[in-house]
Amino acid sequence: MPKKGGKGKPKAKGGASEEGAELTAEEREQKAKLRIEALERELVQRTDVMNRALQAHNEMRQKQKELLQDFENEKNNTFAITADMTRQYKSMQEELLRRINTLENSIQELKDQLELARQANEDLRKQKDQELALKDAQIADLKQKMEDMAIEFGDMLKETLDKMSEKIEATSNEWDHDAGGDVQKKLEEFNIGPIGM
Repeated sequence: MPKKGGKGKPKAKGGASEEGAELTAEEREQKAKLRIEALERELVQRTDVMNRALQAHNEMRQKQKELLQDFENEKNNTFAITADMTRQYKSMQEELLRRINTLENSIQELKDQLELARQANEDLRKQKDQELALKDAQIADLKQKMEDMAIEFGDMLKETLDKMSEKIEATSNEWDHDAGGDVQKKLEEFNIGPIGM
């Protein structure tokens, strides 16, 4: 900046420099230097602002790139996790279906075995009932035979006793007629045999 009261400036009356007076070469050079310095400072400031803006832009692009990379990684991770979970779900579903089928088969086998056991038990019960009925019939038949034999034996015994009574009575009558007869001879006649033999 030009100094006040500097050399080379025409002075007006009263000591003030004239307005609109032409500047000397030195003053113009000084003014140009000042202007250049001001422009350089402005250029430095603008360059600094531009550099900061470029740095911020680069940082933003880097951040955007990192975010895009993170997003891509997250997407890949999510896809991998989803695929893994889907695979695990399908594997668990297949395992569950296999276990369900195994259990259903086991249940069916147990039902079949239970039905066979019930049928065998029913057959055994029927067989036992038939055997018991047969035994009861045999027992009843034996009882009837025993009763028949007892009746027959009773009849035979009665018949024998009746015959013996008739013989005894006949013998008694004959003894009464032949009181002095030989007893041994009478017994022989009735085929009884000697007494004491």
